[in-house]
Amino acid sequence: MVTMRRRMVQALLAMALLAAAAPARAQLAQGEVTATSRPVRLIHSWEETVKGVGGREIPRRVEVLYDYEKGVGYENFYTLDGIQTGRLTLGPGHPSPSPVEIQEAYDVVRADPEFALLFKRFNVVFEGGFVLTEDKGKPCGPGSRCLRVFLLSSDRAGTIRQLVVDLAKQKVAYDDFLPEAWRSGR
Repeated sequence: MVTMRRRMVQALLAMALLAAAAPARAQLAQGEVTATSRPVRLIHSWEETVKGVGGREIPRRVEVLYDYEKGVGYENFYTLDGIQTGRLTLGPGHPSPSPVEIQEAYDVVRADPEFALLFKRFNVVFEGGFVLTEDKGKPCGPGSRCLRVFLLSSDRAGTIRQLVVDLAKQKVAYDDFLPEAWRSGR
């Protein structure tokens, strides 16, 4: 009786895992998710082990994704053979940007004609790539993926300008950003 119940539980668990993997397979059918793909992009990925029932070590793969259309980040969990076993929706400001996203933000600034003269006059060094989240109704509110970018002097001694790039819209959201706290003189 116990063996039969155990087999039934195992069969139900296997069916649940296959159902959970359906969205992952559907995404792959539409196109593989990579570090540069859109609308969904792979931000980070790694393998780890977690403690299971009875302290057993269970290996898994974790993929951190960002969906630019929905403006939401996720952590997806997979068995090492690719079956999705879970998903965690990340809160505002998460995940931290990938090096590819940071470089993309720099490229958006380089391509913006408003900054062409600045790049001709100065040997600009790019720095930053920090996530900026704002309230609803602001350029970096819900649905955006904004990164703060600093344009520094070639010796990195001075800030020429601080910008904010919205990767969801592929454009500069703030061409001369001043944080709220600095504006009020705090």
